[in-house]
Amino acid sequence: MTEQEANELLTGKILNKKLTSIRVFNHHQPYPFVEENEAVVVSAAVAFVFENEPITFYWHLQDGIFNFSLAKVEVDEDWDDIEITNIDTFKNMEGNEVNAVEINWTYFQKLDENFEILEEKLFVPQEMVLSFSNGSQLQIACVDFNIDPVSNDLVNLSYHMSGGLLVSAVPYKEIAAPVYNDL
Repeated sequence: MTEQEANELLTGKILNKKLTSIRVFNHHQPYPFVEENEAVVVSAAVAFVFENEPITFYWHLQDGIFNFSLAKVEVDEDWDDIEITNIDTFKNMEGNEVNAVEINWTYFQKLDENFEILEEKLFVPQEMVLSFSNGSQLQIACVDFNIDPVSNDLVNLSYHMSGGLLVSAVPYKEIAAPVYNDL
């Protein structure tokens, strides 16, 4: 599937659809919550339902990255359900229609034991920003980050498919390209 085909498929499942539910999951561990942006960074999954159509961004153990599924993903027993809809901003998104979808794509390729490419490029969203009919927005992005010790805000964000899954009601505008460190 090409990037354009993946984009059309995912956008078609979301655009002009009402968000029925949103659930956020984290592995049994602490996670950062940034009150000003109403943002969390989790390590397990974000599950949506758009008019009976499930879409889940989740940690794909076999590939070692965050990926997405157009089917309902089974909740792992090691995942905690974070009550994100207790936050008014997120609760107010439910029942509203998505009137714009922006997706930033990346890809990966699977390799064999000799590091030869096994498959074509597999496109995955590294960021998605949804705009709702009530004016609210929701950002989901795969990121690496630091936490500012004074403000407790997320800083030095960069895309990273095996980092954390950012879920924010106030989108972070500056997410840098991935940083690859040579070891």
